[in-house]
Amino acid sequence: MNLIADNNERLSCIFRDDFSSLVLLPKIEKLINKQEPTLEDVLGLCSGNASLLEKLTRRGGFGGNGDEFAKEILFKKGLSFLKSLAIRTMNQEIFELPLKLEGMSEAVMKKRSVILARFIKYYYELLGLKPDDAYLCGLFYNFSYVSYEKLIAVQALEDFGFDQCKEDCAVWTAQAMKDIGFEDSITSFIADSSKDLFSTSFPFGQALARIGNGLLINAEGSASSSLRRGATIDRDLLDATGLTTREIVNVLKDLTRDYKGGVNNQ
Repeated sequence: MNLIADNNERLSCIFRDDFSSLVLLPKIEKLINKQEPTLEDVLGLCSGNASLLEKLTRRGGFGGNGDEFAKEILFKKGLSFLKSLAIRTMNQEIFELPLKLEGMSEAVMKKRSVILARFIKYYYELLGLKPDDAYLCGLFYNFSYVSYEKLIAVQALEDFGFDQCKEDCAVWTAQAMKDIGFEDSITSFIADSSKDLFSTSFPFGQALARIGNGLLINAEGSASSSLRRGATIDRDLLDATGLTTREIVNVLKDLTRDYKGGVNNQ
């Protein structure tokens, strides 16, 4: 087995073992698309995973057992509510960094990813994406760094620095997410995150993500941890969006100001 296929499979296994709510999301999406989901379908989503069920019920403010939770979802709250609940639960677990290399912390990675997710979601209509899909494109934009640390931790990759292998990590991550069941619009966004802008399948979306990500990284390095006045944006990226610097920075400032740990909302 070659290295690429091997690391695809390794990451799929790691994600399934470590991030139960991540694996749950495509299952919920599949059920949403089903014409008439049944109570048994909803119960089956968390069957055999008491820990995941406990996380969802606690975050949703539910009491009772799995049967009562499933009835509440199917007959009152709806599957879209369950999807939102799963995303909020996922935000709290998927940014686990076993090694914390390159000065990166889990709190910084989560904050950057959640704010970028909300930033991309803000433009979902311009992007022609569903709101949740736009959110996930932003949320997973930096996820290949999590994959990088996970692969090093299981000795599947040597630590030569993330910049040396970030394109490979993006491709491995995208394929692993595809194997789990995520849609092409999301997995291709991950795979394209380290490519030349105009060789990507979605230059407009990639330009937005790169601008937002770059501004957030710059803010992380500033003493105030806030977006600086007079922030400069790469002209080619800006031209690809058709937006102004002021428009972008103002949106990102508001989202940064409203961030409360990625717990309360998407």
